[in-house]
Amino acid sequence: MSLIAVAAGGFAGGVARWALSHLNTPDRKVGTWAANVVGSAVLGFTIGLPGLAPLLFGTGFAGGLSTWSTLAKELGEDLRARRWRTATTYAALTAATGIVAAYYGTMFAARAFAE
Repeated sequence: MSLIAVAAGGFAGGVARWALSHLNTPDRKVGTWAANVVGSAVLGFTIGLPGLAPLLFGTGFAGGLSTWSTLAKELGEDLRARRWRTATTYAALTAATGIVAAYYGTMFAARAFAE
């Protein structure tokens, strides 16, 4: 059952990631940033959930949705092009908003399941 939960969540997360990568925005980094922030929030939310939920939503969905390899590729492109400020800002904003999203995910879960 664990394998099925991770696979199902990973499939759903991968489809969501694909959809975000096809957002009609001038900068393709928006989809990568959104995927990583939403993935962080979902992972934060799954902490402490019972049963297979952490595997389905945390390992599967959040793992399939977030895309740190694409983030690294995009940062590498900025660095090769000597866009130092862009790379630094993008990395810092992704890390900071990911941490905040994970925090709020845990807070939301704590309130939702406290009752």
